Amino acid sequence: MNNLLRSEIVGTEITPAETHMTARRLMSYAAALGATEDVYLNDLRDGGIVGLPTYVISPEWQVMNGPPYREVLGADNAQMWRCIHVQQDSTVFKPLRSGEHVTTRGKICVLRQTRIGAYIAVRLDTSVRDTGEALAESWFCGIFLGDKVEGPDRSIAEPPAPAALGDDFTTAPEPMLNVSRALPHLYTEAADIWNPIHTERSAARQAGLDDTLLHGSCSWGAAGLQIVRQFGGGDPARLSRLGARMTGKALVGADLFLRHRATDANDGTRQISFDVVDGQGQNILSNGYAEITG
Repeated sequence: MNNLLRSEIVGTEITPAETHMTARRLMSYAAALGATEDVYLNDLRDGGIVGLPTYVISPEWQVMNGPPYREVLGADNAQMWRCIHVQQDSTVFKPLRSGEHVTTRGKICVLRQTRIGAYIAVRLDTSVRDTGEALAESWFCGIFLGDKVEGPDRSIAEPPAPAALGDDFTTAPEPMLNVSRALPHLYTEAADIWNPIHTERSAARQAGLDDTLLHGSCSWGAAGLQIVRQFGGGDPARLSRLGARMTGKALVGADLFLRHRATDANDGTRQISFDVVDGQGQNILSNGYAEITG
């Protein structure tokens, strides 16, 4: 089993992936997160449906789990599945609409050794294929548990640091999501993001977990949906940025709660700091930050 990641891969551009954003895909993703509003699910709506901004993670995953990325890493399935998602920060420049073909490019920007494994940060840029118009920019950060970095730590660009809005939340924990036994399966298929620790108890046990757990990106997306509802007037096009660190395990059966604090910026945006906790008060998402425009 290969458990070394070479620091010389920093700076490597990953072969782009193309995704057709169909109504079916956008609606399935929204439904898996519990979105029931017409803007997400009624394809007869005037102007058509608008996708949740966090759907950008689905075309990004085609890069992050694709053969070209695996080849650059020299990773097999076992090594890929040891990579835990620890941070996602996405900025979306225009509404996500069905029918568009998009191209997603990735660049490995950071590789460093940590106490628990090899930390990697990849910048992802998604654009409309036919026009080149920028659609979204994201940072995916993960840790390959137990793996080692061969060579010195390297960085050519760092993901954004959490915004310094503080964690003195003005709200008590508000119900956000129940992690039912079915939810990881529904999210896996709707987002096209599969790792067996989320859906197969045997794989979860082999990884040292008591049970399957929810994808960190699902908790992240559900937080984005709640922020759109509470601060964006239900308009997904107003959520321009969403970032958070995945710091806890949302096991099957858990209830998740959102805490937040909003601040109005000088440029007219509303900035929201947030986190997500389970019923025991353990953090699932930390250092959350969102921007609402308009």
